[in-house]
Amino acid sequence: MLDGLKQYYKRTKSESAEIRSYFDKCAYDIDMANMYILRKVCMYAAIVLVCMLIFLLVLTSSLMVTSGHYLLTGVIAFYFCVNLYCRRRNYISKFWVSVTCLAFYFWLSVSFILMEIFGRGEFHTHWLITVIMAFPILFIDRFFKYQLEELAILIVYVCMKYAFHDTANIVADFYKVFTACILSLVVSRMLLVLRSKQGLSMVELRRYSSLDKLTRVYNKSALLQEIDTSLFTRQQGIPCSMSIIDMDNFKQVNDNLGHSGGDMVLEHIGDLLLKNFRATDIIGRFGGDEFVVFIPNIQDPGLIELRCRSLQMQLTDYQIGNSDPFSLSIGTIIDYGSHSRDELFTLADDALYKSKMMGKNCCTSWTTHDEEDLQKAFMIMIARSKEDVRKQIRKIEDRFDILCTETDDEAIQYISQYRDKISLVVAELDTGSNTGTFAPRYIKTRERFKDIPVLIIVEKPEEKESAYKLGANAVLCKNESPQEFKGIMSELAKV
Repeated sequence: MLDGLKQYYKRTKSESAEIRSYFDKCAYDIDMANMYILRKVCMYAAIVLVCMLIFLLVLTSSLMVTSGHYLLTGVIAFYFCVNLYCRRRNYISKFWVSVTCLAFYFWLSVSFILMEIFGRGEFHTHWLITVIMAFPILFIDRFFKYQLEELAILIVYVCMKYAFHDTANIVADFYKVFTACILSLVVSRMLLVLRSKQGLSMVELRRYSSLDKLTRVYNKSALLQEIDTSLFTRQQGIPCSMSIIDMDNFKQVNDNLGHSGGDMVLEHIGDLLLKNFRATDIIGRFGGDEFVVFIPNIQDPGLIELRCRSLQMQLTDYQIGNSDPFSLSIGTIIDYGSHSRDELFTLADDALYKSKMMGKNCCTSWTTHDEEDLQKAFMIMIARSKEDVRKQIRKIEDRFDILCTETDDEAIQYISQYRDKISLVVAELDTGSNTGTFAPRYIKTRERFKDIPVLIIVEKPEEKESAYKLGANAVLCKNESPQEFKGIMSELAKV
């Protein structure tokens, strides 16, 4: 008997672990299923309510509409609006899905409790027991939430029965509802075990069908789906990271080593990615020689760039008859905001482009937050003494929101993030430190930025020619008059 209890305990523990894994891996599917069921339940509850009222009107002469009927009507109407909102938005966070479904069940139960208490005795029904039994069959949630919800319903039922109803049969009524709650919990546990097994089997099946056959990482469609799922379940305030990794000169590799040699290099990169990143990280081949790594729930953001640079170093040691070492260019975004998948891709791609311009085999890492609410035309200023320059610009022109940076890298990051809001980029050229030289070149060679006007401020008139070569739309010396500055800035920014 003791051995049997031990086996039962182990089996129960294993089932609980499977259920936890099921909720972690299938969170998106669970939430979508719950919202679908909620829509159907609202529709059928409305139909049942109308039929019930018609039945009482036609077949009886003593219809009594109670507060429960009014509450049920209000609940259905409210959740009809909630469903419309969710369908139009096509997105609702995991937390609010759970709250929405649990609140619907609670108020639906309260409605039937009120009908039973304030309705006529001869028309009592067992709607409450039906709802209690149906909840775990229809909605998917963690077992402890089922327990809390059933306990809340029991407490509300007993309190209202005791306060507003004849207490003679309260024990018998409580016994019926309590029995329904116990049976509901047993059914919910059994269903969770079955659902977890089916759900995890589907996850494993999708995983095998979603792998790139050469590199053994996710293919493009599976990669995008996994990223969307991760962002859907992302907790607010927890940073995530996206890296785009591109092999340098891959065409030359194919030309020199043949396509089989190129395949060997790509396969090796896939192996390195799987070894360098966690099992919970999302790694995929985006196309050709380009890979993407999405890292949810970052604990130490400083490790991301270290892993990327380690990946670059390990690839340079790989030899298959090549004369020059293989190299990778990487663009990485560490996001503390709430950017969408497409926004993260765009930012990471801009960072990758910067790595390519720096001479390849480079890694560019940016940290992003949510965009600020800008009321004026937006100007990005690149200057070593940024506060002094900001004050000078303010004296000349106060129609701009000015974001000052000390480095070209920081400026390019903001240009990438605020692309559609930027009216003007002003760079103070410093030939000694090369400040203000890289950002203008980046803007004018990057297709999606080339229409942003660039004003370069130089120290000496002889530096104007080199400033124009960097791609400046206009060049001014520091000693130009304030009116000249104001006129050029207004013309470029069109303010």
